[in-house]
Amino acid sequence: MGKKNIQEYMQQYGDQLIRFNPYAIKKMGLLPTQTLLKLDDYMLICAPFQLSMKRAILLVILSKDEISFFQQFQNKIVSLSFTFQRPGNNTPINLFVRGTLVRMGPVKGRNNVCLVDLSYSNCPNDLMEIVADYLGNHASLKSQYEHLRNKTVELNEENTRIMRYNKYAEVQIAGKKHQVNLISVSVNRLIIDIPAAADPIEEGSKIIIKLYFQMYQFIITGSVTKAEKALEAGFTRVYYDIEFTPELVEILDDYFFRLSFKR
Repeated sequence: MGKKNIQEYMQQYGDQLIRFNPYAIKKMGLLPTQTLLKLDDYMLICAPFQLSMKRAILLVILSKDEISFFQQFQNKIVSLSFTFQRPGNNTPINLFVRGTLVRMGPVKGRNNVCLVDLSYSNCPNDLMEIVADYLGNHASLKSQYEHLRNKTVELNEENTRIMRYNKYAEVQIAGKKHQVNLISVSVNRLIIDIPAAADPIEEGSKIIIKLYFQMYQFIITGSVTKAEKALEAGFTRVYYDIEFTPELVEILDDYFFRLSFKR
C-alpha cells in the first residue's frame, strides 16, 4: 500500500468505528476467538466490539476483583493481536497492534463483563486496508439501498431459486417465535403472512424478523405499517417497513445483477 493511500484512508475513514455484528465479522474475515490483549505478562481473550483505524473497543469476561487488578494498566502501553481470514487467502493474517489502554471498567447491567478502550500507537497497513475495504463496501451498499428502494421482488419459485432463499422465515412476537411466509421483499419493505394464532399485530408495532438465505441468515428490524386478513385462511398479512440491512441489500443487488443476464 502506497504512502498516499495510507494518508487517504486515514483522512476518509480514520474516525469511523465499525460495530461488530455477524455481518461485519464475516465480511472482514475476523476470527473473533483469536483476539488477544496482552497486559505485561497477562494475556486476555477478548471479544471485539468496535474497531477503527485509531482505536479498538473490546469486551472481556472478568470478575470485579480482576477488573480492579487490571485497571492498574490504564494509561500504559499494551498490545493487541487480531487474526483475519480474508476471502481468497488460505493463510490467516495475524496483526499486532501496540497502544495505550485508555479505559477499562465494568459494563453496566452485565455481570462480569468488562469494556476495554485501546488507542493505537500506530495502525498496521493491513488493518487499515481491511477497515477501509469494509467501510467502502458499506458506503456502496448504502448507495444501493437508495437506488433499490421500492423495487419489490415477489417470492415465487424462480425468484426464490435466484435469490437462494431457503423458504424459511420466523418472527418473534411477545417473546414467541412463529414461522411465517415471506410474500415479497425489497430493501425497505417486507410483506409477510403471519399465522393468525400469533398475538394481534398493530400498526406501528415493532417485531423481530429473521430471514434464512443460503448467503446469510440475519435479523431485520423495522415497524408494521399495515395488517390485514391474508388471502390464505388462518394468516394475517403484514406490511413491514424495514431499516437499512446490509445483508438484504447485498442479496437484492446480486438478484438484480443476475436478472440482467436473463434479458
